[in-house]
Amino acid sequence: MKDIAKTALPLPAAADYRDEAAWWADGPGGKARLPHWCNDSSGVGTFPVRLYAATGDTRFREAAAPPGADPLPNARRFGFRFSGRGRYIACLTGQGHHRLAPELWDLTGPAPQRRGLPTRDGETSWTPPVPTDDGDLLLCRTDRDFTRLLLVAPAPGGDSVHGADAEEHELCALRSRGLRLVPCPVAGTAALMFEASADRRTTVWRVSGRAEPPELITKLPGPVSGGVWLDDTGGRFALTSQEPGTARTLTLDLSRGTLAPLGGPARDEHLLLAAPRTGTLLTAAMRDGAYRLGLRHLDGEGPTAFPERLNSIEGIVTPLALDPTGRHLALAVTRGARSHLFLHDLADDTTGEVGLPPGVLYPAAHWSAVGLHLIHSAPDRPLGVVTVPEPSRPRILSAPEDHRVRWAPARTRDYDGPVGRIEAVVYGDPAAGGQVVLALHGGPEAAWQLDFDPLFQCLAAAGIAVVAPNQRGSTGYGPAHRDAIHGAWGGPDLADILHLGRALAAARGPDRERPMLYGASYGAYLALLAAAAQPDLWARAAVVAPFLSGRKLYDDGPDSVCNLIDRLRGREEIHDELGPRDLLRLADRMLLPLLIVHGEQDPLIPVTHSRRLIDRLREGEHRDGADLTYLEVPGAGHDPLSETGGHLILDHVADFLRTGPSTSPKNR
Repeated sequence: MKDIAKTALPLPAAADYRDEAAWWADGPGGKARLPHWCNDSSGVGTFPVRLYAATGDTRFREAAAPPGADPLPNARRFGFRFSGRGRYIACLTGQGHHRLAPELWDLTGPAPQRRGLPTRDGETSWTPPVPTDDGDLLLCRTDRDFTRLLLVAPAPGGDSVHGADAEEHELCALRSRGLRLVPCPVAGTAALMFEASADRRTTVWRVSGRAEPPELITKLPGPVSGGVWLDDTGGRFALTSQEPGTARTLTLDLSRGTLAPLGGPARDEHLLLAAPRTGTLLTAAMRDGAYRLGLRHLDGEGPTAFPERLNSIEGIVTPLALDPTGRHLALAVTRGARSHLFLHDLADDTTGEVGLPPGVLYPAAHWSAVGLHLIHSAPDRPLGVVTVPEPSRPRILSAPEDHRVRWAPARTRDYDGPVGRIEAVVYGDPAAGGQVVLALHGGPEAAWQLDFDPLFQCLAAAGIAVVAPNQRGSTGYGPAHRDAIHGAWGGPDLADILHLGRALAAARGPDRERPMLYGASYGAYLALLAAAAQPDLWARAAVVAPFLSGRKLYDDGPDSVCNLIDRLRGREEIHDELGPRDLLRLADRMLLPLLIVHGEQDPLIPVTHSRRLIDRLREGEHRDGADLTYLEVPGAGHDPLSETGGHLILDHVADFLRTGPSTSPKNR
């Protein structure tokens, strides 16, 4: 490693920076530029990135950027959790660092206030923080065979956003990798901790929120999930059983440590929300071929009611929170690429919309006497907390963001497709901009939304317009649109992408660069199909975690992926002019510069899919460094752009699209 460090660290000093691109001479003291990025598949610019991902040595991270570079901050936030009474909310944030850090939001004042709580060694995506109602944090850190429970207290000092290093107190260390925390609304108990053991039993602990070990409550005979408080005294707690053949919803009596079925709801009903003060319960069950929302009382003996108007709201409906009285229900309703906030009066079965800025609501909320707290994001506003103090008279309050950064706005636009409209999220001017990329989402049952996207912000900052379409197969546009690709992966959706590509190329004219392609997961597969179907239409393509075909992924993918492939009939082949959608078979047609990125530890799409594709491309016309770049990220999972060190990978994807090779294999 010392020899590698000696090789990597001098690279930035030896580079010739032109228009923010780095070039290297053809030899020591040479004047001529190398005609391509490097002599191996990863690129000389990504060499320090690979070393940083493998070692965590920040010198390599610094070497990956040109001297004086001021990259956009990574304002990624995720893992939001409310405290038991909703006084605080916490999340993890990247903030451009190689490690994640907790962020705590104070909801006790007139508007949300946030501060950073950087911890000693940083966090990972596996340690989401749980706040207490006193403003501290609980963290579960896994270290080999042990999981450690820590109490993290904000240290005095530091500014209101970044804070100072937090004080950490270890509460216990358990030989278990399955710890789960559920916040508690009762004073004296910050959370319940559920410990899953290898024998499928579950141990329940009480965590006080003070610097003391947790207290054992009981041991349950099987695995459980979920958690809904049924009363405001903290005595009864509803859980979902994971044991086959048992009652779906169970009640844990915390004073006795006993478990019993929840009386009232039918066996197939799922408990979603409760208003502990009044006993109002919201459930969901399959009725008449569709999931419907049900309403009942905790101690009611009659059947659950399924209000007609509540179940007639158009769009994808997600219940968020019940108000303290149990009369009003907050709903996120997704229509196309954006979310809408609706309030439903459960007594009158009537609905009204609350005006929010165009964006996306996430499925976490808390409704208290202070107001309705929501998690909201927009293209130019990272994910954060907004408060509606009086939903009947909407007024939106939010914490200030870092005004040193002006994020690029986006809009939605309808494009004409082969058989109907295609909605897309658009940044910049796709017709007149210097470059444009057609970005394809994963899933395939997913959709681009009108929210904050670090990659799109990076591309917009580089002057690249983005068109992110929700082609056929996407969710949010009705069953016919969603189900169009069942049994036809790479059929109707590929036709939509080729149609959009031709429309973009025509709008740009012959004097501007052709559109580029980007895709991740299923979107990577679809992007490479588009590259093979019409290579002359595209300037270059960058993909993350592609798979070779539905059939090949079924052979070596995990059970969850195989179940999805079965449900969507992804193994069925298409027999048309292009033929079966197998990337190995179509590799010789991909005559354009390619960047392929894959996490070495991808649990969903094995990295061997990219390795096999790279080998097949090398057998054909592609040459490493000239028109083929492969970056395998050590230790990374399915989404290396959002994991530890992911902002570096993101930067290199953007750099490839902005300044990557323009010579295709056939023209070399």
